[in-house]
Amino acid sequence: MSVGFIGAGQLAHALVKGFTAAGVIATQRIIASSPDTDLPTVAGLRKMGAIITTSNKEVVNKSDVLFLAVKPIGFWGQSEHLCVCVRENRQGRGTPIQTHCAEETLVA
Repeated sequence: MSVGFIGAGQLAHALVKGFTAAGVIATQRIIASSPDTDLPTVAGLRKMGAIITTSNKEVVNKSDVLFLAVKPIGFWGQSEHLCVCVRENRQGRGTPIQTHCAEETLVA
């Protein structure tokens, strides 16, 4: 199993530390993306052995389980949403992300 994080900040760092400390997954099976690879949390993930990339698409393609570990977009209104569409029913399990989003949500 591989685990991916879109976002490599404090949330991802804390989850990776917890998962690896509990023996849930080896750090080498974790990939995280960040547009800023100089962040202290990115350095910490890299030091633990996680794979770091700037590409969200790479994280999605290489992950069996995906965490969206980014800060909320902002308070522009109730209709503003961010959804990430992972390949539908990748291994015959799950549901398309569109079924969990508001109609006006842009799914990319």
